[in-house]
This record gives sequence, structure tokens and C-alpha cells, in this order.
Amino acid sequence: MHNIDLKNIWQSSDAKIDRLLAINKEIAIQMTRQKLNRQISRLFLPKWIMIFLGIPYLMLLLSIATIAFFAKAYLVMIGFAAISLIMIILLLIYFHQLYLVNKVRHTNDVMTTQKQLSKLKLASYNSLNLAIFQLPFWSVCWISLNALKESPFIYGGVNLLVFIILTYTAYWLYSKMHLKNKQSKIRDFFLSGREWEPLMKSSQLLEQIKEYEE
Repeated sequence: MHNIDLKNIWQSSDAKIDRLLAINKEIAIQMTRQKLNRQISRLFLPKWIMIFLGIPYLMLLLSIATIAFFAKAYLVMIGFAAISLIMIILLLIYFHQLYLVNKVRHTNDVMTTQKQLSKLKLASYNSLNLAIFQLPFWSVCWISLNALKESPFIYGGVNLLVFIILTYTAYWLYSKMHLKNKQSKIRDFFLSGREWEPLMKSSQLLEQIKEYEE
């Protein structure tokens, strides 16, 4: 009889410990989830700032391209139109990033959150790469057709050289930014700051949640 009582007490203690561990585990998950939400919410401000600055900037680019078209400055128009197109795509990507940030904040499932974070990282990475490819078109923006006709070799040669240098610079930056490069100071420099650090910290917190749930 005494042994049965001890066994019951032991089983009751085990059950209480299991419940306590489960409660502590749930509290740890909830606290980590709150930290993750705070980190990911930090992305709202820089994304909205880029959008609010980007929209008037886009309007300015489109206005210059339109004026250049009516002034028959077709090379200037092509340059500013190309940059405007890139800017439109960038703004759409930023709106998509805001959507993904909101999805991460309101998703409790770890696998779904991980998928949304991966999409958010990829969108941030793609927007940076796309911004780099504006560089060559800035050289086209200032080319005068009349000056090109008058001095095709000197004026044209200088502008062609500038275009080639900017194109190579854009390609060089893109290659340094590529994820296959395990060590790249250029990539580490660009993939930092207020638009990237919250993503990295959120990924670390998500890994902690996965460990708690296992």
C-alpha cells in the first residue's frame, strides 16, 4: 500500500513537472514570437520612407522623360524612361515587401513564417540588384544628339567610354553581391543597415522558436 502511494505521488509530481515545462515552453515561444514581430516591424518605417521618397522621384523622372520626348531629345528620353521603368519595378517590390512583412507579423505557423521570411529576403536582395542596374542609363541621360552628330568620335567616344565604365561597374557590383560569394565585403556592406539587420535577427529568432517546438 505504501509503495502504491509513493508511486501515485511520483506520477503526480511527474505530471505537474510536465505541465510546468509545457507552460514554460509556451511562454518562451510566445516571448520569442513577440521579439520576432518587433524586429520585423522595424522594416515598416524604412520601406515606407523609400516609397514616399520614391514616388515623387519617379514623377520627376517621368516628367523629364516626357519633356525630352517633346523636345526630340530622344537619347535623354530613353535614359530617363529606362530609369523610370526600373524605379516603377522597385516601388512595386517595396509594396510587395510591406505585404510580406505584414504576413510574417500575423502568421503563427513556423514553416509559413520561414517561407515568408525567405521571400522577404529575396525581394530585398532583388531590389538592391535592380537599383544597381540604373547606373549605365545615367550616362545616356545627358547625351545630346546634336553634339553627337557634330563630334561622333570625340563626344561619342567619351560618352561610350562612360557608358562602358558604368556598365562594368554595375556588373562588378552585381557579381560581388551574388550569394555564391561566401565572403564579400561589398555584399556585407550593402546587405546591412535598417533594411537588412531586422531580417537577420528575425531569422535567428525563428530558429529559436523551431528549437522550442521540437
